[in-house]
Amino acid sequence: MKTCLVHEKTFARIQPRLKDVEHKLDVLIMTDEGRFYHAGSRVVTDKVEPEIVFGSLDCFFGPAAGVFVKTVTTSDRLEWFQSPAAGVDNAVLKAIGKASKQYTTNHTQAESMAEWALWAALDFLREGPLHRAQQEAAEWKRVQAREIAGSRWLVVGYGSIGEAVGKRVTALGGHVTGLRRSPGPAPGAQEILPIGVLPDLLPEADIVLLSVPHTSETEGMADADFFSKMRPDALFMNLGRGALVNEDALVAALDKGHPAYAALDVTGVEPLPAESPLWHHPKIMITPHDSSQTNGTILRADGTFVDNLHRYLNGEPLRNLVDRKAFED
Repeated sequence: MKTCLVHEKTFARIQPRLKDVEHKLDVLIMTDEGRFYHAGSRVVTDKVEPEIVFGSLDCFFGPAAGVFVKTVTTSDRLEWFQSPAAGVDNAVLKAIGKASKQYTTNHTQAESMAEWALWAALDFLREGPLHRAQQEAAEWKRVQAREIAGSRWLVVGYGSIGEAVGKRVTALGGHVTGLRRSPGPAPGAQEILPIGVLPDLLPEADIVLLSVPHTSETEGMADADFFSKMRPDALFMNLGRGALVNEDALVAALDKGHPAYAALDVTGVEPLPAESPLWHHPKIMITPHDSSQTNGTILRADGTFVDNLHRYLNGEPLRNLVDRKAFED
């Protein structure tokens, strides 16, 4: 029997799907107060040594997040950790990865992040900021807008997020070029090209989206030269990591008119400091790294864990298993 740690709210959602494996599990529940109890007996315990952990958003964004992280990172029995995130570049996730023998990621947040991209793009193309300013001023002036149909999208990093964006944009009549290291066709993109051609394609794009992970190669890739190549009527979006963007260069470029606007779900420092010029720049839309936070994302992440749990208990290969090298210093 394996000891499996999950959050109380998470367990309430997934319990019906564990009926066929519950005899193989001792489910340990964590509450928002940072207490632990056994699901079957409801006996509170101080002995928390899980072998399986589902790090749902309930754990990481709840009031007992610190207790959860300490419990997981100090465990010496942790065999498998299921992450709610796609990446492993966060310091906390790296620490958990080092403590766990097996670590799997979750890529189901791509659907909600793709909707964020469409929302931000439509707001830009349909002149949302101008319409809101006119409404505030009680001005009745018709505005000439643009459409996704016929627009050219350059998606830098065509993984699960890029593909989810590409499928939606293509369905609405847009043209999508995806950039990634591996060649070959991919759903939602008219063409997939190597990332090395990025400088040549920037002048052709109406919308440029970053969705690559943060690495030594991608850090600061959106710099002054990058923005100088973008069209004056183009939109820049970042769904990757804040470290991909030189924010001083972005502000300077927007002030010069290349590109026209920026939509950012991630920033170099999070939470974004109150004194940051990004907050109040008229050509920047900021969201607090919450593009993936929807009910659908939570439910799909639950499904990822339940599927992998069945695989784990049945001795089958886990999906989205991360190479141990990703957690090396």
